[in-house]
Amino acid sequence: MSAPALAQTTNTDAVVPTPTVPTPANPSQVTPEQAPEVEQATAEGGEIVVTGFRQSYANAIAAKRNQVAITDGISSDGLGRFPDLNVGEALQRVPGVQINREAEGRNATINLRGLPGEYARLTLNGVAFAEPILNDAAPLGAFNSDIFSGIVVDKSPLANAQSGGLSGNVDLQIAPALGRKDGGFAKLAYEHNELGSRGSPAATLGYNYHVNDDFAVFGVLAYKRENFRRDSILFNSYTAFTPAQAQANISTLGSYYAASSACPSCTGTTTTRGALYNSQLRQYTRLNEGNLFTGAAGAEYRVDPETKIGVTGFYSDRNLPKTRQYLLITSNNNASILRPNANPIALDDGRYVVDDFSFSNADIVSSSRDYAQHQKTWGVNANAEWKNDDWRANVIGTVSNASNSSIEAGLDFITLQTAAGNGVNGSIRTGSGKIENYAQVLAPDPVVTTRGISTGVWGGTSFPAAYFDSADPARRTNRFKLQGSLGYARNRLLATQADLERQFEGPLTGIQGGVRFESNRFTSEGYRILGFGLPIANVTPDFLQQAGFADDFFGGKGGSPTSNWQIIDLDLALAKLRPVAVYPNGTLSPNGYNINYADNAYQLNNFVNQNNLWVVYGQAKYEFELGGITVRGNAGLRYERTKNTIDALARVSLTNVIGTPSDFRTQQFEQNYGKLLPSFIAVADITDKLVLRAAAYRTYVRPQPRQFSPSTIVSAPVNGVYAVNLGNPDLKPYDATSFDLSAEWYNRPNSLISLAGFQKRITGLIATITDPAQLCPTDSPELGLGTLTVNGDRCESSQTYTQGGITQPFLVAASGFVNQTNPITVRGVEFNLQQSLAFLPGMLRNLGGGFNYAYTTISGKTVTGADATLPGVSKHNVNVIGYYETPDYGLRLVYNLRSNYDLASAGSFTGAARQVRTRGQLDLSASYNISSALTLSLDAYNLTNAIRVEYENQQNLPRRADYDGRTYTATLRATF
Repeated sequence: MSAPALAQTTNTDAVVPTPTVPTPANPSQVTPEQAPEVEQATAEGGEIVVTGFRQSYANAIAAKRNQVAITDGISSDGLGRFPDLNVGEALQRVPGVQINREAEGRNATINLRGLPGEYARLTLNGVAFAEPILNDAAPLGAFNSDIFSGIVVDKSPLANAQSGGLSGNVDLQIAPALGRKDGGFAKLAYEHNELGSRGSPAATLGYNYHVNDDFAVFGVLAYKRENFRRDSILFNSYTAFTPAQAQANISTLGSYYAASSACPSCTGTTTTRGALYNSQLRQYTRLNEGNLFTGAAGAEYRVDPETKIGVTGFYSDRNLPKTRQYLLITSNNNASILRPNANPIALDDGRYVVDDFSFSNADIVSSSRDYAQHQKTWGVNANAEWKNDDWRANVIGTVSNASNSSIEAGLDFITLQTAAGNGVNGSIRTGSGKIENYAQVLAPDPVVTTRGISTGVWGGTSFPAAYFDSADPARRTNRFKLQGSLGYARNRLLATQADLERQFEGPLTGIQGGVRFESNRFTSEGYRILGFGLPIANVTPDFLQQAGFADDFFGGKGGSPTSNWQIIDLDLALAKLRPVAVYPNGTLSPNGYNINYADNAYQLNNFVNQNNLWVVYGQAKYEFELGGITVRGNAGLRYERTKNTIDALARVSLTNVIGTPSDFRTQQFEQNYGKLLPSFIAVADITDKLVLRAAAYRTYVRPQPRQFSPSTIVSAPVNGVYAVNLGNPDLKPYDATSFDLSAEWYNRPNSLISLAGFQKRITGLIATITDPAQLCPTDSPELGLGTLTVNGDRCESSQTYTQGGITQPFLVAASGFVNQTNPITVRGVEFNLQQSLAFLPGMLRNLGGGFNYAYTTISGKTVTGADATLPGVSKHNVNVIGYYETPDYGLRLVYNLRSNYDLASAGSFTGAARQVRTRGQLDLSASYNISSALTLSLDAYNLTNAIRVEYENQQNLPRRADYDGRTYTATLRATF
């Protein structure tokens, strides 16, 4: 392992335990407790010490040196910590790992080796467990790192490793009971988030106890109060001024438009494509409040010198019921009066944009959203091992359950545009990518009110989420809206596996084989809610209040945001707006509002996805001398047979426009497929300090369950166009053939210089296609759309409609997810330098640190022939780590820099319209040993006060900026 996180400085006689724990089910995973003892540092007076920084880094290096597979990772000292805000933040110190900071709520998803997080397999002590996933990869923020002894990133999984990690396996490790030292620890901590001055207490208590030499138990329980905030400025959309608006501003915009009846004075001398402006702007604050409880416990019994049995369990419950989102949305369109305050700026792609303008008659929305998040998982691994000099047999049983829910109820008050003007006026300056130059002015104050809503009318089936202040559309000036998305997922895993190994003398050192059965059941529920049936008379002016965070929005780093910002008192409003009347033949959602069954989300997100796996593997281990060089390794083959069953919904009718549960029937889809996964790795111990590794292997990953939409959905026509989402019951996993090379030079004790290269050729990636030639369905009679034909780039139906006296065919806009045939190739280089300077004289011997750099490229074509790209992947990622440590105190500084990267647009592999700007962050960790049993530490994150910025193609066309501010944590730890 390399680039580990800083571990807690421990008492002066602490050393890494000798390897007394049982061989793990996956021998390629070795916990820090199984690594050999690290170099001991001699303090003045001859006292032997191994303090936190040195111990943590040395554990990691020792574990990496003894591996066969190519791995990296981070290590704790067993009674220590990972000095980062969460597991994902800690893992970003590992070469090839990048954290996704666009993931809100500190969910801490990661990318591994140039691939998104869902391409990696998350395991616990080498075996699978139920991950708390919903729409994306498992959020590592759902775990408290205090329960883990180490985290290994297995980059070249062998035949005995859990499958499903195309980019690699991330193994969360909990040391077993017999491998732990007797004693306990307690921790009290307080986290201060500078943005909004929000505080979070935390506490951990753990104890390890050997009842006798053959029986031991342990337990650890960790609690953290989560209470943090993120501020964002979103430049949601850009629109061209209309020709009429150009005519009204002819001196500024006339040369950007061709002459027309709407703009007779336009000349088009600069361009005829027009000029853009920011047509929708959002100031956005998210507050996250809740609790995280995480625990682990285990027992291990040595029945006799050859037999051990043990059990390890964990539990994590992250419940953020008070997550709230507050948005102030300013929208301007062709009904607005716009006045440029600056000349258009030329963009690199030939477009022009006005970055400073005034407006009147804007549409203003105060949107407040109750957005509860709840991630929960638990699992138990029971194992039995018998081992002698020649044989090893191991049996493991796993039961694990997880859930993840996101429950939204959004309330909006909207000041509507009117033909005569609504009295709203102001100005917007985007700052052209310099967020410190951003500005917004809004008048009057308050710009949003509750006026007329308590006596208003429901918008009917045309506007099912809305209430208006007037039944006459021409007289409407105010609107209230309730809507939201609810997502629930439950993941259940049951598995058993058995491994048998025979060891030999000679070049063939062992043969290992095993079988596994795994049942994985993913149950999804999803709803869109609407505003019918609200006791709207209960709306009162005190629903709206001044935003308390408006005065320190963006921590003062976001230019001049408007403080004319009203938010909804959600506790008051949600209490007064229930109970609701049930829509005829409808039902209520779990949070008490009417479900919109006509929304496609209901059909897409309510399903059960069951995978049953039968697995067999075998591998041969070898070691021999070649020209005085020891060559060792592993060659194996894994075969997996999967039966995939999906029970999904199909719409058979639509009742009362909004729909009812009886409009759907359940249909079942089934597919079976097999995967043959060879692997080979060779390790050459050139000298006792120089190690070369080479690996080749095949891996695969199943699609994220919510990518499956087996039922075809036909939406009602809009402007003569039917939207069709084609079902994909035959969607298959994607495969990769990988090659790795690694050179490692352990130039001195507890030091490492390594260089690794990899290539992954991936086939079967899932992509969205819309090409009528491929998707104009031949089975359209079954869809009720008549006979379809391709006419140029249009898919036309034999059914027609008449509009404006003209009869014309309905058009069909079909889209669907498919396994694309074009492969893509991901290549990368990872350099790691990690050095202990204990050989230097005097105080300099307390220095140490490291530098690692990862370079990643992607090549290939999409189904449309465009260059392939993957979202969230930086070409360059750098960590610079330095520490100074004595027996009494320690200091560590870490600087992380990742270069710009693309974000997904309509599809992950069809190109991305947005990029994220290069960002660097400096973190600090310090600790002081008050006594041999008491330590005080201080951690500071984002000392550089870095801001995350998105832009479109070039940085002077900003799309979003996120600000989290600095965070400080003070921790007092005691060992006993």
